[in-house]
Amino acid sequence: MRTARWLALAVLMGTMGLVTGQSTTKTARPREAKDETISQRIARETRLNEKDAEKFFQAVGPAIRAQVQRGKSVTVPGLGTFRVVRVSEHKDLGAGGRPIVVPAFNTVEFVGSVEVNEGVNAEGITPAETVPAFEFIPNPNRTPAQKQGRNATQGQRVR
Repeated sequence: MRTARWLALAVLMGTMGLVTGQSTTKTARPREAKDETISQRIARETRLNEKDAEKFFQAVGPAIRAQVQRGKSVTVPGLGTFRVVRVSEHKDLGAGGRPIVVPAFNTVEFVGSVEVNEGVNAEGITPAETVPAFEFIPNPNRTPAQKQGRNATQGQRVR
């Protein structure tokens, strides 16, 4: 689970480079190469050399991580905000469909800026992954066809 969080952070950092590379003013830009790395693009658009751009990316991840580990929010202009949120203790279905109690824990949440959210929802954007719809099944070992009718029995009074 930690690996997935760091992978998500790495993907977001890569996206940050793409978004921050876009300026609000429309200027003529040379066509970008399809196999261009994020460091190469930042170097090209900021007129830095590629080594300096690579150093930036090696430093920005640990810097954001340090701030978030202190409980502070980090806003990256044009990208969004990283913040720590608390997930309360809750019940869930574990392996085999048995209910379990998941203890409370902290996690990092990323909230994309308006520009990022509008950009990823533009026409023609293909997502890297499609999350299937959640379907709640109260008892995974029983389908609706197996339900039995009302079997009410008369209570007996004990005197």
